[in-house]
Amino acid sequence: MKRITALLLLTAMFVAVLAGCGYDPEDTGSIIPLYLGAEQRNFDPTLTLYDKDTVKYLELINEGLTVVGEDGTISKGLAKNWYTKFDEKRGEYYLYIELYPSKWNDGRSLIADHIVYAWKRLLSPETKSPAAALLYDIKNAKAVKAGDMSIDSVGIASVDNLLIEIQFEKKIDVNLFLEAIASPSLVPIRDDVVVGANAATWATTLEELATNGQFTIKDMTQKTSCVIEKATAYRENDEEDVSPIKYVKPLRLLIDFTKPISKQIDMLKAGEIYYVGGLDKAAYTANASSAKTQAMLSVMTVFFNCTKPALAKEEARQALSTALDRNQIADIVGAPNKPATGFVTPGIFDSTMKTSFRSVGGDIISTNADVAKAKSLASSGGLKGTLTLACKIGEVNKAVADYCVSAWKELGVTVTVNAMTDKDYTAALYSGNFDMILLDYQGLSTSAYSFLAPFATRYSGEPVSVEDNSKGYTPSVTGFENAEYDAAIDAVLAATTRADRASLLHTAEGLFVKYMPAAPLVFYYDSYLVSSELTGLKNSAFGTRIFKDAVLKNYKDKNAAYLAKKDAKDKENTKSA
Repeated sequence: MKRITALLLLTAMFVAVLAGCGYDPEDTGSIIPLYLGAEQRNFDPTLTLYDKDTVKYLELINEGLTVVGEDGTISKGLAKNWYTKFDEKRGEYYLYIELYPSKWNDGRSLIADHIVYAWKRLLSPETKSPAAALLYDIKNAKAVKAGDMSIDSVGIASVDNLLIEIQFEKKIDVNLFLEAIASPSLVPIRDDVVVGANAATWATTLEELATNGQFTIKDMTQKTSCVIEKATAYRENDEEDVSPIKYVKPLRLLIDFTKPISKQIDMLKAGEIYYVGGLDKAAYTANASSAKTQAMLSVMTVFFNCTKPALAKEEARQALSTALDRNQIADIVGAPNKPATGFVTPGIFDSTMKTSFRSVGGDIISTNADVAKAKSLASSGGLKGTLTLACKIGEVNKAVADYCVSAWKELGVTVTVNAMTDKDYTAALYSGNFDMILLDYQGLSTSAYSFLAPFATRYSGEPVSVEDNSKGYTPSVTGFENAEYDAAIDAVLAATTRADRASLLHTAEGLFVKYMPAAPLVFYYDSYLVSSELTGLKNSAFGTRIFKDAVLKNYKDKNAAYLAKKDAKDKENTKSA
């Protein structure tokens, strides 16, 4: 009798614990109609991110080893635990990272080899991605990228299916590395997906896309809609049987791309959708009192092709930058975006992860134009002739490009605007086939190193020839090469503490502004509206929303109404067919 009573008490306690944690085995979570941001068509995380909205999607569908929060806290993503083994006498410095059991969206188990493959792919000489430089603290990583050593020499290995061994070049503050690997470009990738017949299409074709995050893209109709759904295999393992909402609460995120921002906001106010992100100038102005904002790690920038004779001298590039009134450009883009006062954005951390790099470094670029100074620089820099400024098709891009052209007329140089389709623009950008190009430059980590390092010749991440006569590096798409700047980035990598690296990064940014391979124009801020009925949103350090704990008020009733409406529509479509 005592045993039965004890068992009953134990069962009651177990049920109470589940109830207290909010777990209901039959609860699938909220269906949340929303507008996240501009439509995306390529989900390869290793590509350079030249669109400020790309990260909003990548952070939903992929998960890296660590996560950096808005407050600078480094927390666990795929990494369940980590520990170091440093042997000063032998000069051996290791980090071991244990993974949570988890699965890909297609149900295949995620293993340590998938991280190892992804990172080695980045470090391969033939791969194009500036994210490679984030891994240069790893033993032999920089030499492997230069083609000086084989890929098998790099200090990354899988000890077993759930344990990764990383060997460093030297003893460093491990938190620097844990911060770096929170990058959306350093998530796992499977070799069976990205090689072979699907190599050219896996990141753009839904049926071939393999993701490991809390959500997966369930349906995508170009220029129409996107359905992002809870990844049912996320954290799935054979040792734990839990409710589907333990790790990810929403069931589905529904995005409609057919309606403009103004209509999306009307729908939010009417209770038809519950979140609107990426507010444009008019939308923010009309809703400034209720809009929320966060600094993004993205800056509107003009890349200069330093190999072009008219742009070869730093004075010519400084002239083009100095002639621009960044206050006017920020007004074109719209609040809450702000004129750039440096190259590194305010969301980047400094010597501590509680301080802003921009706040510490201050304003090192004037937001006002200085036409007299610009004319003098143009003369000494030999700026003359005809140039083209490329940009993506779009009202804001075209308006900014047109303003730049009008400002540059004062310098005696003729510039024409070439507004390009996404396909042609991407081809021009990635090949360096431009005079000047307007883009959203995205920081790949929360350190200023990710902004500044890719302009150093051995840190660009550009493909490198492995032939005997190869020089072991390829400059960035700007073609910028400068020994002083290269040495400054080498010094950053050689430093072993956060404080030392931060100080050296400020020096590097000063040199960047001196040599001006690119002109920063506007610091981007994400502005968004949230319904009072949607709770549980959090912010990442990248200026994006984390939806895994999002819950709609009375969502079971809302789910039922949505599903009934969808079912009726599907039946009507079937009859029509």
